[in-house]
Amino acid sequence: MAKKKRIAAKRTHLVNKKTAAPKKKAAGKKKKAAKKSFTSSRILTQRLVIHTNDITKILGINIRTAQRLLQSIRESLGRKKKDYVSIREFADYVHLGEEEVRQNLSTTSLN
Repeated sequence: MAKKKRIAAKRTHLVNKKTAAPKKKAAGKKKKAAKKSFTSSRILTQRLVIHTNDITKILGINIRTAQRLLQSIRESLGRKKKDYVSIREFADYVHLGEEEVRQNLSTTSLN
């Protein structure tokens, strides 16, 4: 009988140990620091270069076609493979107005 009591006591002790283990704190909401408004001090800059995604949205062509077009613009300007093409150079090459291209870029986002 005493042996059964000891075994039962050990079991309850183990159960108590498991339940008495230190509990992790629940992930509470951290207070976020108030974000400062930088819109007044931020200078809005115009983009200088054009990317393939921009060309696909402006001209409505496939991305691979836009890549080939950018490559041919670079070749005609004597640029290297990784060099940038400006919006003005692109507009001159495709015979569009620079302002038209810039307006279209401002309405479409680069995603």
